[in-house]
Amino acid sequence: MKVLHFGSYWMGGNDIVALMAKDLKGVTEAKIVDTELYTGRPSPWLHKDSDPEHQAVNWINDDKMLELMANYTPDAVVCNAGGMSLTPDMHRELRRRGIVTVGIALSDPDVFAAQGQHYASLFDLYYTNAEVSIAQYEAIGVKARLLPFAASPEFHRPMPSVKKIYDVIIVGHPRADRLAAVKELDKHFNVGLYGKGWKRWGLIPRSRQVNGVEHVKALNTGRAYISFSKTVAGFINVKVGLFEAVACGTAVFTEEFPEMEKYFEYGTEIVGYSSLEELVHKLKNYLPHPSKLTTLAENARARLLRDHTWVQRWEQVLGDVEVRRRGTRR
Repeated sequence: MKVLHFGSYWMGGNDIVALMAKDLKGVTEAKIVDTELYTGRPSPWLHKDSDPEHQAVNWINDDKMLELMANYTPDAVVCNAGGMSLTPDMHRELRRRGIVTVGIALSDPDVFAAQGQHYASLFDLYYTNAEVSIAQYEAIGVKARLLPFAASPEFHRPMPSVKKIYDVIIVGHPRADRLAAVKELDKHFNVGLYGKGWKRWGLIPRSRQVNGVEHVKALNTGRAYISFSKTVAGFINVKVGLFEAVACGTAVFTEEFPEMEKYFEYGTEIVGYSSLEELVHKLKNYLPHPSKLTTLAENARARLLRDHTWVQRWEQVLGDVEVRRRGTRR
């Protein structure tokens, strides 16, 4: 199967879309297009329209599409995150040609109102990272499919040469719940911070932005990794960073909520908590016992390699594409 994949990479080499694109090429023939959405310059591939409700939507230019497909005829076209979609006219043209269109949202439910609800119905297949968003799409007549987060274990991997210099690591940007956690955790543990924006809260020089291989190294510097499940908009969600930390062989501590149990088992693969006080208590129970942390990390990584890689997610998508193609050929 030949796939044309559109994406852009605001976090560099460890960007989710970049890793997904790399692993797609390991599964099938794929042409990867970086739409240059995050360069700070106007994208040669994208444009906005005049509708004020569509200001968060990035439409792929019809002329660029037709120029590209003059030399490359895909079986499927994927628009991966970034608020990107083919125009309605191009969707119709590709459907006429028997080419399946696939849309993927990686920041739901937060971006549903500004992005997904405006173009999800145009795609033949549409995927969301958030279980809660399935009902949001259903309410507008779209049968969205769940595409959970995963990891690329060839990239995010254990690095035995990297010293575990912290008891606990937090990788992400500062938010109210994270600031409260750091304030409390600092009283008990050696906490490593990675991410942009901590400086304004007086937590520098401990924090720095890490991308590419530096991101992988950072995930290997802690004996335990804290995964915060709350999104910017306040939804509870399974985060991609959790999968990446697991892939790096770092023991993960995260809030307890039902959706998580579909991916990892509390107690044997990850550690759950329901309050900051309980998190501190459980860290104090685990950190003095390296073998317990190692067992957790090994169990979780084995589960990830079995069930939660981007290769496996792409196999799911490509299987759906093939079913769709067979249906249109009848």
